[in-house]
Amino acid sequence: MKKLVFVLVLLANSHLAVCQGNIRSSVKAGITYVLFGRGDRIGVNYYNEYNRSINRFLTFAPSLHVGYGSKVDRLMADGFYQEFRFVKASFALDANLFVSPMRFERHKIRLGVGPSIRFLSESFPSSFGLRLVDSPGLPTGNQYALIPIAYQRPRNQWTIGYTVVLEGELNVSPRWITGVRTSFQNYENGETVLNVGVNAGYRF
Repeated sequence: MKKLVFVLVLLANSHLAVCQGNIRSSVKAGITYVLFGRGDRIGVNYYNEYNRSINRFLTFAPSLHVGYGSKVDRLMADGFYQEFRFVKASFALDANLFVSPMRFERHKIRLGVGPSIRFLSESFPSSFGLRLVDSPGLPTGNQYALIPIAYQRPRNQWTIGYTVVLEGELNVSPRWITGVRTSFQNYENGETVLNVGVNAGYRF
């Protein structure tokens, strides 16, 4: 009888270990509203993230991000106007360590921090504005004319920094999860990025 109980306990522990092992990983896909720099350039960011539980409270999560943001300004003179555009596109790889200090039956709060490496490509006007012109065919006084816009070639650079993440995660089912996330990124070249968005994921 004792041997039977011992075998049953071993089988139960093995089953629990397998079940726990099967849900130690998850993948997520998310989209966020992004503010570049001082917030004058807005856009979208898409990311994929792999989560691997270290223990009940710690999770390691590398993620891949693709972002795009732009800003359009308009300059007017003597009833004429021209538009000039500022564009940023980025590709980033983060490696965050999450801690879950608050865990409930169906949801939890996660705080994450980690290094980030980012490739940034940006395009902006190298010359624009107004100039004074004086022509016999114009009315008396100084007249303004638009300076033709000249765009420089895209400026590309790699930079490193850090990411801080706050996320709320909800268990929709034993396998499916969803969440809301906000993050702040700061890079050595002075760039900052603020993200706010949602995600969905699957445990396996």
